[in-house]
Amino acid sequence: MTDVHALVAPFPRERTWLLPALHAVQGAAGWLSETALADVAAHLRVPASEVYGVASSYPEFRLAPHGRHHIRVCAGVSCALSGAQALRAALERKFPSSRGEGSTTEVTVETADCFFECSVAPMLEVDGAYRGRVTPADVAAVERWFGHGAAAHDTVMLPSSVPAPRVASGDSAVAVLEAMVAEAATRSRTRPTLKLIVQSGACGRAVGADAVLEALRAAVARRGVDAEVIDGACNGMCYAAPLVTIRKAGWPTAVVERVDVADAATLVDRLADGGADLGAGVVWSDRPWRGLTPTADHPFWRAQERVLLSRCGVVDPSDLDDALQHGAYRALARALDGAPADVIARVKEAALQGRGGAFFPTAVKWEGCAKAHGEPKYVIMNGEEGEPGIFKDRHLMEGDPHQALEGVLLAAYAAGATRAIVYVHGEANLSAARLARAVADARAAGLVGEGILGRPFTCHVELRRGAGGFVLGEETALLESIEGRRPQPRTRPPFPVESGLWGKPTVINNVETLSTIPAIVERGGAWFARLGTAKAAGTKIFGLSGPIARPGVVEVRHGVTLRALLSEIGGGLAGGGAFRGAVVGGPSGTVVPAALFDVPMEPRERVSPGTGGIVGVPAAASVVDIVKTLLRFNANESCGKCTPCREGTPRLLAMIDELGQSPAAAAKVRELSEAIRLASLCGLGQAAPLALLAALESFPADFGL
Repeated sequence: MTDVHALVAPFPRERTWLLPALHAVQGAAGWLSETALADVAAHLRVPASEVYGVASSYPEFRLAPHGRHHIRVCAGVSCALSGAQALRAALERKFPSSRGEGSTTEVTVETADCFFECSVAPMLEVDGAYRGRVTPADVAAVERWFGHGAAAHDTVMLPSSVPAPRVASGDSAVAVLEAMVAEAATRSRTRPTLKLIVQSGACGRAVGADAVLEALRAAVARRGVDAEVIDGACNGMCYAAPLVTIRKAGWPTAVVERVDVADAATLVDRLADGGADLGAGVVWSDRPWRGLTPTADHPFWRAQERVLLSRCGVVDPSDLDDALQHGAYRALARALDGAPADVIARVKEAALQGRGGAFFPTAVKWEGCAKAHGEPKYVIMNGEEGEPGIFKDRHLMEGDPHQALEGVLLAAYAAGATRAIVYVHGEANLSAARLARAVADARAAGLVGEGILGRPFTCHVELRRGAGGFVLGEETALLESIEGRRPQPRTRPPFPVESGLWGKPTVINNVETLSTIPAIVERGGAWFARLGTAKAAGTKIFGLSGPIARPGVVEVRHGVTLRALLSEIGGGLAGGGAFRGAVVGGPSGTVVPAALFDVPMEPRERVSPGTGGIVGVPAAASVVDIVKTLLRFNANESCGKCTPCREGTPRLLAMIDELGQSPAAAAKVRELSEAIRLASLCGLGQAAPLALLAALESFPADFGL
């Protein structure tokens, strides 16, 4: 029996720790019983009714048990277009008594909205572990995955009682950092020069990268090769995972594609022998090297402009020394030797707009917070990313956590904040674990806490976990969540920069926005602005998914077209054929017809980049089914606070089947959509009808119009 009292005892007796405490209990017990909820309520001194209200409003919290083995099938658009329905049918045939939450059978099979690993669709989750590119043959032998999952929630970060080291003041921050880099280089010289970095991000692990990691370590030991095998992260080539990056002084950086367990020994032998081709892959060189294709000639790489993703897959995400030697915290040191206003000026010159979908000028937020009255001030990194089809922020957190953390610290310095919260989706365990490690290592090195880099700048950083909920993309709902309440938007004004977390001035930016800041501070706002267009500065990261040849995560200059993304970089449809369109931006986005594939993507223009998710739609796909999937998600995820969204989105979903039955039906749909858009409290409710409206305009025949 789970000892709830022991689990919650370490948490301070404050309401703000309600979600972490619920996560700790569910992680141990698998679900939240009424008794457990009552025990949590008693410890945190929160009314039991309110604890139940919070637990029942987050989709990741379970109020009923599941079977001994728990299988979830992703029903997102990418997985649906890649065969998820056939997987669900096969599972229900295999386990006919498995359906439904609260099942006490041996196996429970459920549907999930999205696992956010769309690049390796279709996906299952079996006993807490993701499995990608699943086929019906895998379903026939799904028992082999039973009991091999990770803990459902394995990162609960309590307030640190360990003070940050005091760095001697007097020297410039740049000089202090240079000394750190020199020490890191000295330590690195004692380690093997050949590094094999297995790109075992969440996408890679879903297709066997963890097994490849162990096989490579065994092969290196058996052959006696002086090499270090590293648990790394994805560089965006998800379609070719498992991948192995090769780094060695004097060699160009190279990546070998689709390395399985059987290939591990062969790869090590070829590296040791020094001359053999390494197979398919890419090399950062002007000419082919050992059979690998130069980036300038590789279709996935040649059109990309890598800024934020430049270190992903190249560095060890768990090693501060490696990050320092690849340029981490240089921008922070430079900023700390100047004034906070200088950072804001660079971001303003860069014309950086928020990358979370609203495209609000980042510098304006920071200026507002800096000028606002009230202490302490806060910076929050929103890593919830709860929109199906969107998965680029997870690649940034998994692949370069120190870049994200540096962006948080720069934002805090500019806005005058002394507290920062890194908020990560409750199921993004790898992102949370790597960020937690980055924060702990940075604190130990004097890069987080008191007197950062010897300068009079203090910023304490803590990590929090969400529990699902699309509405957490709305920044005031995120504030409610951190405070231990139901995730519902607040009425604005006041805005968070004036009255945010606990009524104090607060800046909230998403992961991609904050990860952009170090490059802007280091290389200049004008440089960044030139990478994009007059309406959209800089680069943009996209997650490409659906039944295309090369799904993955890419970074390109703003103003790119869907044809360039899906046909050139993405390789077109996997089986050939024409695109019918693309889902751009998830449930808050639109279905863009192929006729607009050559229109540059810019915010608030005819084709907007949205939140950075692109799902290729083949000619035979049903646009009606896609729209129903998106709108059903919006209806299910409504927080319920405002009537237009709570009542309007389910009604709108039901009305889709009425279209084509009478001339008045389409007019009623548009009338209700307009009411939802105008009267919903937050931007998520206001955007809920967009996919349907766009589809009615571009694909009227599909709806019988």
